[in-house]
Amino acid sequence: MQTLVSCRGRVQQELKDREDVERGLSLVKSWIQDSRELLLNPTADVDILTQELECTWTNVDKIAEQQQSKYLDLYTILPSEISMQLAEAALALGSIEDQRDIQKTRVIKEEFNSRIHDVSEKMKTISAALKEKATDIDQAKEETQGFCDELESCGRTLAELDAAVQDFGRRNPLLAKQVGDAITKLGEIHQHTIRLAEYRKVWLKKADAHLDEYSEMLEFIVKWTEQARSLVKANIIWNSSSHLQEQIRMYQSVLHESRELHGDLEAMQEKVELLSESLQVEAMGQQVAELSRHTEELEQAIRFRLQSLQDAAKDMETFESEVKALHVALEQVQSTLTSPELARLSLKEQLSQRQRLLTDMESFKQQTQVVHACQSGLRVPEEVMVSMAICRTALTLQQEASQLQHTAIQQCNILQVGGDCTAHLHAPPYGHF
Repeated sequence: MQTLVSCRGRVQQELKDREDVERGLSLVKSWIQDSRELLLNPTADVDILTQELECTWTNVDKIAEQQQSKYLDLYTILPSEISMQLAEAALALGSIEDQRDIQKTRVIKEEFNSRIHDVSEKMKTISAALKEKATDIDQAKEETQGFCDELESCGRTLAELDAAVQDFGRRNPLLAKQVGDAITKLGEIHQHTIRLAEYRKVWLKKADAHLDEYSEMLEFIVKWTEQARSLVKANIIWNSSSHLQEQIRMYQSVLHESRELHGDLEAMQEKVELLSESLQVEAMGQQVAELSRHTEELEQAIRFRLQSLQDAAKDMETFESEVKALHVALEQVQSTLTSPELARLSLKEQLSQRQRLLTDMESFKQQTQVVHACQSGLRVPEEVMVSMAICRTALTLQQEASQLQHTAIQQCNILQVGGDCTAHLHAPPYGHF
């Protein structure tokens, strides 16, 4: 009876132990089922799954060890049912582990690809920006320096990726080679983009010098155009030949400076073409074209005015010379007629002297005609002639010449009447001119 009770107790304990084993393995099977479903989700947290997998493996191993130890103490083998269940659990966990590794590899690959894609897109953006034409050189310098800093950051990211791939390659050489090839190709693009950035930095430095030279030439041309414009807008002062010569020298000086303009404008156009490689120069090109047109118009206006001044100065010099000659001749005759020596002569001698002066005064007619012709031929605006001092002087001299001749004739007539030899003198008739 005691043996029967003891046997029944062992059976009950065995059943209880088996229930505990089945309960533990059931939990394992449930976790395996959940994990299989979880692994179907691409966003599954592999790290948490790995921790749970390790814990589940530990539980299964613990159950197996306990059962092995138990039946070893009983000097019997592990029941096939328990052995089969443990084997199935181990096989399922191995399958989960394989799937976990595949999922982990996929996640790592996606992470690599994502980082590679980010670096690639960033370098594409930088490369495209480096090839765009800038609108402002200072802003372009600042942007280019920013691109260089970003490229340094990309270089560090590529180095980190390369190191990570080397470490990953020990677990998955094939995938590591694929990712490594992509990183190598991206590294070549990175070096090419760096060269683009360095070239742009050098080009911008040269462009800065070109712009400085362009600005200097622009300043000179603008200054010349302002001077030329004010000269063209100013009224010509029609005056003496010396005053006209002063204006001529002023116009010639401005024209002389304009010789440098053509070379500067050509140089500015060359600068525009050089800068057009990486800079938007449409406004500069229009500026050069407008300056060329404007300076040409001003040059033509100055040349036209200069020619008018030169013609007027030439005519004025001749006119002034003839007026001066007439003035000198009048002064000489007037001085002779009013000289005390003439008054001390006898009436006969005075008459003879005045008759010779009248003969000499016949040249006044020709001189006054020349003066009149010179005045009529002056190449100056008609409206300014009346206000010119030289024209008023010429008119006064012509009137004085006529008056002087008239006075001399009267004096001769008086002397003829009052002289003893009136019957012997027959003076020719004299008239005005």
